[in-house]
Amino acid sequence: MPRSCSRPSTRALLIAKFEALLDECDLVALSDDEKGQTLDLLEDFFLDKGRKFLRETFQEKLQERIEHTESATEAKQCSHCKKKHVTKTTSRKT
Repeated sequence: MPRSCSRPSTRALLIAKFEALLDECDLVALSDDEKGQTLDLLEDFFLDKGRKFLRETFQEKLQERIEHTESATEAKQCSHCKKKHVTKTTSRKT
């Protein structure tokens, strides 16, 4: 699939989102006021934020696939197929 120079790749965007998720995870682990609860806090964090991240990832990858399929379909059509066909009925009316 051809990529525009101005549009970052889906992979790069997802990696950046994942790195942000890991950074936020570090903040959650460091904010443990009640020592010994870190595991519980991280589990809650990843159940919530991880689910959201996975959903966004699936959506991004699906959109990438749709765009790839659409561009492949457009590339297969020849210029003749894109032209409007004149039916015999309309040509007789003139």
